[in-house]
Amino acid sequence: MSNVCNSTTTVEANISVRIDGQDQGFFPNQFSGSSSGVKLVASSDTTHLEIDYGQSLGQGTHNLTHTQFQIDYLDPAGRTFTHPVAGTIQVKVVGNVHMGTLTGVKVDGTGSGAGAQALLSGTYVIIVS
Repeated sequence: MSNVCNSTTTVEANISVRIDGQDQGFFPNQFSGSSSGVKLVASSDTTHLEIDYGQSLGQGTHNLTHTQFQIDYLDPAGRTFTHPVAGTIQVKVVGNVHMGTLTGVKVDGTGSGAGAQALLSGTYVIIVS
């Protein structure tokens, strides 16, 4: 994967995660994606955040509500969060660069995370294929 496109030379994420009010570390160092979603992985502890936009996004700015996207978040304790119940994701697509902003994204735990809720917020810049 090239890290140079449309004057963007960095792939990065600055996303805060709170689970039931407790801050969780999420430090992704692997990034991938396509026109319909992105995946951020922290190889040090196998946590990941996968966002499926629910559609292929073309050029421009897209505002997605929690009913339009899917989330798959795995926390450091191995709990899964896959049911978004609130929040928005704004994605600006320029060439093959996705610049996303998560605002107040609440995701209910499922499976091993049942009964817990994750709150995700922050930004990412990913070069997609």
